[in-house]
Amino acid sequence: DFRPISLIGCVYKIIAKLLANRLSKVMNHLIDERQTAFVKGRQLLHGVLIANEVVEEARRSKRPCMVFKVDFEK
Repeated sequence: DFRPISLIGCVYKIIAKLLANRLSKVMNHLIDERQTAFVKGRQLLHGVLIANEVVEEARRSKRPCMVFKVDFEK
C-alpha cells in the first residue's frame, strides 16, 4: 500500500475546504456583530474606537458612567 507523502493529507484538505466554504455562508449569523476580532471584513480597532466614543460621550454629557475592562485568557 504505497502512497506518496504529498497525498496523505489530501482527503483532509478537501473536507476542510468544503466545511470552510459551507460555514462561511452562515458565519455572519453565528457570530455577533459586536465581535470584531478574527472575522473577515471587521477590524480589531473598531471595538477600541467605539469604546473611546462611549467614554467621550459620557464626559461631554456629564453623566456618571462606569467602564469595565475584562481580559479573558484561555
